[in-house]
Formats: sequence, structure tokens, C-alpha cells
Amino acid sequence: MTVPLFELPDPELPDDVLPDAELPVPGPRVIGRAESRGERFAPASETAHEVTFVHTADWQLGMTRHYLGPEAAHAYTAARLEAIERIGALVAEVDAEFVVVAGDVFEDQRVSSRIIRRTLDALAAFGVPVYLLPGNHDPYDAAGVYRSRTFVQACPDNVTVLSGEGVHQVRDGVELVAAPWAHKHPGADLVGRQVARLSPGDGIRILVGHGGVDEMTPGNGTSLIGLGSLETAVESGVVDYVALGDRHSVTSVGSTGRIWYPGAHEVTNFDHIEESPGHALAVTLRRSGSTREIDVSPHRVGQWSFRTISADVGGVANIEALRARLGEIDDKPRTVLQLGLVGSISVADSAVLDDLLDECADRFAAVTRWGRADDLAVLADDADLDELAVGGYVRDTAEELFAHSRSDDSDSARSARDALALLRRLAGNSR
Repeated sequence: MTVPLFELPDPELPDDVLPDAELPVPGPRVIGRAESRGERFAPASETAHEVTFVHTADWQLGMTRHYLGPEAAHAYTAARLEAIERIGALVAEVDAEFVVVAGDVFEDQRVSSRIIRRTLDALAAFGVPVYLLPGNHDPYDAAGVYRSRTFVQACPDNVTVLSGEGVHQVRDGVELVAAPWAHKHPGADLVGRQVARLSPGDGIRILVGHGGVDEMTPGNGTSLIGLGSLETAVESGVVDYVALGDRHSVTSVGSTGRIWYPGAHEVTNFDHIEESPGHALAVTLRRSGSTREIDVSPHRVGQWSFRTISADVGGVANIEALRARLGEIDDKPRTVLQLGLVGSISVADSAVLDDLLDECADRFAAVTRWGRADDLAVLADDADLDELAVGGYVRDTAEELFAHSRSDDSDSARSARDALALLRRLAGNSR
């Protein structure tokens, strides 16, 4: 393993931190060819170079989702590790020479030793070099994951942490240019800083960075990556490919076709935010004299989905239509639902809806309500009281709740309607 360091003062380190180490990186394999498109730029030497590699990012291992119960949370964590194994299978499928993980391998420095060891075991099984770039979630600082005793002791020989800025030679004719995060607030365009230091070369050069691109990210943060300088470097032949991380949907950036986010390897947010997560990119680059070719192919490696569904449920017919719509969703145990429900329904209809949501909670990984798009009003009417078909003290209680349900106090009215709905369900179960 090679773990190059920044020139930092020696801070007082935690007990779980070891000094840096240097071990040899195993050599690459011979790769095959793939279909691609070509382009020409300023003349260079006629030496031919070719490489195929896998570009992935934003694993954020150790991430949890608050709306998942214990059973679903366990399954989700396991799926995130299994997706790494599928990336390993992709390496073999496309005959990749190495893997680049462009930042945020881990959620933060508090990730468990179990996650670290299982991740490194999975990477060891890849059988090719794996390059990990520290990102904003896992920067290369004194208390970070990459300097922890667990990581250093468990790290296999084929894994290299790109902790040092600048050029790293993979092998003759192939270079990685790293822009790692040394801490969470760099205050500068780390990728742009590397571009400014580069001059044209004859080999294949892959720039590895992490962060938002200024043309796609709101605001004017100092750490945003300037797209203009990247496109100039690509078009002039200074850089052949820019491997980025931070955006969780697979995305081609700009107009060159050579600047990409692979997206998170497994979904992390709902589909109105993450349009296309769960992928890794197989990339083939060729360079011979003034001719360059590239092929970028997304491959599905994730299995979970987080679905956002909005529906008008005003009435039983609409509720049944929602039931049919949800029934058509495949792989329910690995699907999380976020529901935005609107409309006005009676207490009786509310009971039908509650039954549906209970069924969904059993069938899907999780069901949560989308607060900003959820506007469902339950209105009690005379029919609700009559359909309870109860007498005595229970009837007296129902009538009192019915009166409160029409109160001007919205909180009191809502509580009364909820109690009526519960009473209706209990009365129905007793018959």
C-alpha cells in the first residue's frame, strides 16, 4: 500500500492512529478494447496508450437513514457492502485495470471497525489496484478513517489512498492526478488548483476530484469546481478524463463527454432528488498521437430504490387506485416509499387508507410521509357517526369526539378525528 502524505505538522494523534506506511502497489493487468468515439487535438508523439478502469464514488459506508426500522436498516447496510462486491464483478466483466473511488468512501470518521474491515476485504477481492480519494465526508486529516489503526492494519496491498496532491503514476503511459480533501473546509477549488499545475503530456491522464461543479451547484462557494478550466484542460489534451465524486446521480458534466460523476453506488435519497443512483462507470481511454477515443458506460450495481409518490386520495376510489399503483412496484422489500397524500376524506375513508398504509409497512422496506407535499384533511360527517354502530358509553364518547372534530382549534380537531378513526377500526375489529 502506498499512502503519500501532505507536509503537515505532527499533531497529537488519538490512540487509534498509526504512523503512515509505504508498501509497493501491485502491477496492472493487460486490458481489452471497447467501442469508443474519437477526437483530435494538438499533435503529440505517436505512442499509443489504452486503459480501461472503473470509476465510482460516494459510497458513504456507515450511512444510516432515520426512517428505516432496525430490520430494514440492517438489510440496507448489507446491501451497500454487497454493491461493492458487484463493482468487483464489474471489474472482471469489463477487464478493468484499476478502480478509482472519487471521494466519500466512508460516511465519516466515526464509521465502525466492522464496516472498515469488511470494505477492505471486499476491495482485496477485486484483484486489481484500487485508488481511494479522500472527500468531504472522509477527509485525510489527523482523526480521519484513513489514518486509523483499523484501516492501516487491515488495508490490503492493492489499495492506495490518494492522500497527496498531484500526479501519481499508475504505470507507464497512465497517470492519476489527485485533488484530495485534507480537511472539511478547503476554501479553494482543489481540482482547479491541480489543473493549473499541469502541462501537456503524451500519456493518458485522469484527474480525480470531489465536489460540486460551479455550473450545476447553487451559490458561489469557494470550494466549487470551475467547469471552464476543466473543459479547457480536456479540450487541449492536458487531461483525458475527469473522475468526480459528490453528486449521487450518474451525470455527464459539460459538453466534452469526458467529465463525469458516477453517482452513489447504492441509492441514498428519494428519486425526486437522486434521478439515477446505483451505478458505476466503466471507462476506456485511448490516445495515439493527435487522436483520442473514449467510451463511458454506466453499469447498474445498486439494488435498492427510494420512491416518491404523490397521490390524491379523496375518496375510496382514489385510495383503491393508490393500492393498485403500489401493488405494481417490484422488489418491495428493497423499496422505501415516501408518500405525499392530498385531498379530503371522511373518517371512514381514513380507516381504509390506514389499512392500506399498514399493509405497505409490512411489504415495503419503509413507508414515510413527505411532509412538504402531504396535505390530507380528514373531515368527520354524520355518516361516520352512524356507521360506528355502537351504543352506550362508547356512543357518548363518539359523539363527544365528533363535536370536537369540528372545533376551531385545529390541533384539537385533528386529535378528535384521529381518535374517531381509531374507534372506528376497533369497532370494526370487534364485529
